[in-house]
Amino acid sequence: MTESTTGKEFLGLTEEQLEFFQENGFVGPFDLYAEDEAPMLWNQAMIEMVTSENKPHNSTIINYDRHLDCNTLSRHISRPEIVHKLRSLIGDDVLCWKTNIFQKAPGEAGTGWHQVETFVVGETTTTSSPSLKYTEESEKVTQELTVWTAFSPAGKENGCLRYIPGSHKKWYYDESKPLTRDVESKSHDFFGYDYSELKLDKDWDPNDEDIVDMEMKPGQFVIFLAKCIHGSLPNVSDTTRLGFASRYVSPSVKVYEDVDSLSEFGDTISLDYHGSVLVSGEDNYGHNRIHEKNLNGFPFEKVDIDER
Repeated sequence: MTESTTGKEFLGLTEEQLEFFQENGFVGPFDLYAEDEAPMLWNQAMIEMVTSENKPHNSTIINYDRHLDCNTLSRHISRPEIVHKLRSLIGDDVLCWKTNIFQKAPGEAGTGWHQVETFVVGETTTTSSPSLKYTEESEKVTQELTVWTAFSPAGKENGCLRYIPGSHKKWYYDESKPLTRDVESKSHDFFGYDYSELKLDKDWDPNDEDIVDMEMKPGQFVIFLAKCIHGSLPNVSDTTRLGFASRYVSPSVKVYEDVDSLSEFGDTISLDYHGSVLVSGEDNYGHNRIHEKNLNGFPFEKVDIDER
């Protein structure tokens, strides 16, 4: 399902789209940037990331949170076309707590099926704590969402996202268990981890389920729950697939409580730099550090809740 978000069209989710999300755990794709604009924006973002004077960390392996020092990505996380749809699911108060760059070069393997909610898996912390702690029950559809934006073509041949519809309704994996990392093993297809180690039913095969391949044009985005089982196909083309995931929560959620560093993919970064960004509404909880400007002083934008 594709929806244009240009002009003064309604930018939230329709009732039909809300029902689709509740049933399947994802919804989209939606248009955001023009097809020829998206690669140019990514090129600009790459320049800004290289020339940034205040990078969040120096890791070349852990590619988190470049929205905190790259102006192009700082603007991206609060685009009204995205935020209005998030409000339909989370409510008016929305924090962006994390971003990831997902680049899949020609010849790279697919990403194995995975399912998370508190983001413990793949992140060995000094306290073994989850990244997210939910402090209250929500009257809204959810308290956590991922927005994955394609900045290049994302088709079956170069590694598009895949979902198992409806899999967010139960746990198929135990995200609290530790994972072993082995970059040489072909079974370790979740960034060096073998996520099948966490299956609750060792005989269950996710590939036997109905699968949706989420093909997207450059400039489109999809919204999904991390608890909805997802992965990606291998890149068998000669073009790199570029995706950028921005992750959002309600301000009632505690981010990185008692966690001061992350160890992942064979590297470690300090979280001294970290802060969430309020992209809509208010923070009436005070659980989390909030950045009003990025690390280079560029002000973050907040979408007016009166704009519907």
